Amino acid sequence: MESMEMGDYFTFEPAKGIPVHNWFYYKEAYSPQLVEWAVNELGVGDGGRGSGAAIFDPFCGIGTTMLYAKEHGLNGIGIDVSPLAIFVTKTKCADYTEKDAADAEKELKGMFKERKEATWNWDFELFHPSRFFGKRNYNDICYLREKVEEIENEKVGALFLLALLSILPQTGFFIKDGGVLREEPKKSAMPVKDAFKRKVKGMVKDLRGRGAGGKEPELRLEDARDFSEAKADAFITSPPYLNNIDYSKVYGLELSLLTMQKESTKIMRGREVRGFITGESFGDAPPEAAEYSDIPIAGTYFADMEKVLGNLKKIAPCGCMVVGNSVLGGRHIPVDEMLIQIGERIGFEGRIAAVKERTADVRPQKLRTRESAIIFS
Repeated sequence: MESMEMGDYFTFEPAKGIPVHNWFYYKEAYSPQLVEWAVNELGVGDGGRGSGAAIFDPFCGIGTTMLYAKEHGLNGIGIDVSPLAIFVTKTKCADYTEKDAADAEKELKGMFKERKEATWNWDFELFHPSRFFGKRNYNDICYLREKVEEIENEKVGALFLLALLSILPQTGFFIKDGGVLREEPKKSAMPVKDAFKRKVKGMVKDLRGRGAGGKEPELRLEDARDFSEAKADAFITSPPYLNNIDYSKVYGLELSLLTMQKESTKIMRGREVRGFITGESFGDAPPEAAEYSDIPIAGTYFADMEKVLGNLKKIAPCGCMVVGNSVLGGRHIPVDEMLIQIGERIGFEGRIAAVKERTADVRPQKLRTRESAIIFS
């Protein structure tokens, strides 16, 4: 039976008020309530809680599945091709002590005492970031990026760096509009100093209020199309949607500031599941999706997801995957049904267990489509 209510948790919005989960805003993420539902739906351990069962996430993103696992005594194993995703997940899932909290408060008090011109220069593949930030804010971002490297307590340094990455949208003259970064000169940009202090104080409050939880997850920078070395009781994940959104660009400012490498986004793009139009827009599709092979990127997307499902079959006996159907070239592509059919050929049984209806605005018309939670067993 399909559940309409659970579809409300396919987005990150319900997680915005949940401590630690909300340290980094990621529109494309799902909420921890979805993970809880999936754990119960899959029958992992005794409802999952404290069972010691292992949960695998091949697209760990900002760590919703991994953090839920840690908070409920499950063993988490997560991979992603994005260094940003691995960094955010690791920082959110780290074990913090009272000393870490005290060190963070001490470091914050002195962070702006010697405010000066930054010697580091932050650059980005597509354009120079100063285009989206006022001169003072751009300098303060570079200054803070330099300062966090000097913090002796590595966990506090990571905490401060995550805070800095998370405030970029608040402090710049841009918005994330679908698959692009769009300049908004009239947008209100908060001073970096104020946004950073407020963010760090909130994070310190959260880490003081959290329980001990379970052990930190095992995290690796790996490609889900190639990786099959883990063993888990179930997987819970959401792969990139077939929607022409290049996440290396949408979160490129954060990724380039993390690595301080201009080409880091280009490197990541070469390792992503191909759900967006690239130089390899057409490719052989699995037989189940052959009728969509004439649509740009559709064939290569399903070919990539066939590899992902093949590896998941080697790693876990069951799992939950949240996917979105697509409208490309005026045609509706039932991604959920295609993935179920591919999974069944590989050896899974699949069913759509929860849906969220949505409207795709493909001018001059609007088409009804959906997001789905697929249960593989």
